[in-house]
Amino acid sequence: MHPFRDGDTYTTLRNVTDKIVAEIQSLDNAYVLKASATELAQHFAEKALVQPLVLHEEDRHIENQEGVDLDVSRDFLRATFPGRRAVVRGTRLNIVIPYSGDPVLWRLRGSTYTMSGYPEITIRDREIAFSISFPDDTANAEQIRQRIDEGTKCLTDGVAHLKHDVDQHNQTAPETIRQALQRKRKLAESSSGVLSQLGIPVKRKAEPPAFMLPVKRRQPPTQRPTVAAGKYEPEPFLEEKEYEHILGILHSMSLVIERDPAAFATLDEESIRTHFLLQLNGHYEGEASGETFNLAGKTDILIRSGDRNVFIAECKFWHGQKGFSEAIDQLLGYLTWRDTKSALLIFNTTKDSGGVRAKMHEAMQARPEYKTTVFHKPDGDSRYILIKPSEPGKEIIVTTQLYDVPSKA
Repeated sequence: MHPFRDGDTYTTLRNVTDKIVAEIQSLDNAYVLKASATELAQHFAEKALVQPLVLHEEDRHIENQEGVDLDVSRDFLRATFPGRRAVVRGTRLNIVIPYSGDPVLWRLRGSTYTMSGYPEITIRDREIAFSISFPDDTANAEQIRQRIDEGTKCLTDGVAHLKHDVDQHNQTAPETIRQALQRKRKLAESSSGVLSQLGIPVKRKAEPPAFMLPVKRRQPPTQRPTVAAGKYEPEPFLEEKEYEHILGILHSMSLVIERDPAAFATLDEESIRTHFLLQLNGHYEGEASGETFNLAGKTDILIRSGDRNVFIAECKFWHGQKGFSEAIDQLLGYLTWRDTKSALLIFNTTKDSGGVRAKMHEAMQARPEYKTTVFHKPDGDSRYILIKPSEPGKEIIVTTQLYDVPSKA
């Protein structure tokens, strides 16, 4: 077959995305509301990705050679009679080059292509082959090698042109899919009449906290992901702006620790946790108890709704990846709503903050519940999305914060 001529990459790759968007639009509303938004986005983005062609020239080889009869009537270096067919004995070589990527791409014309054409190829399983022929009586090794190299380069250039188009598609398709899922979820929420029921009320205190922190106040998912059985019921969740504000309050404690390190050198996890709790409840007030943030155990801080949590903070000293993983186990052990936001506050007594953050990141990515990294800052906070296999569709957003505290010694 002649490669790169049966269709164009723009139309073909656009059709891939359009087909997936149409599939998203046809999803059942209840399924969309119950499924994890992260898993849905990962699932459909993976379906949209196209594996670009890669020619493995380093493994190029001659598969076989065979004798053939060649018409040399048009060879002006030979003395042939005009109008008469001249045939000599020759040899045909089959040049085989392994490749990886989607074989359909061999048929598509890239946005950039050569007008001089490409050698005719045979597409096999994970390899392509093209042939050259030459008369035996004028065989020249240098000229044969040059022809093989020219054919290989021509195909390599065509593959490179295609890769540019495929890479562009792979970069833009996930965002197109994310927007399609966002529109679908909004329509599903609207049709279910749950928009007004989303979010848990978190009330700010009007008066300033008793101990003012240096906080800058704000201005007034391959297979589809599985979901739990049963009817969709709206669940409370912590709004993103409140989550960010809470994390800001927590993070401001680092300034307090820096200003008075000696006061924290002798404190244990529970005592340090109490300082965080006081500052949080200095900014928020609850409906009944007067406290939005509550205690459960020795090292955690919670916002509860019924018997479940919409916000969880765990406070732990760094004792290596094993201890860090145990803290994640403890966090995941709580009953959760469909969207639970959390924080892991790690107190570091070593002098290697960067190394500790790197180990925390490795431990998070190694978790079986890990789905994606929202962001990772080697010198700051990181955020992840986890989903317990036992609770499909229920996302736990985890932000990790590292606090350097002086050692007791």
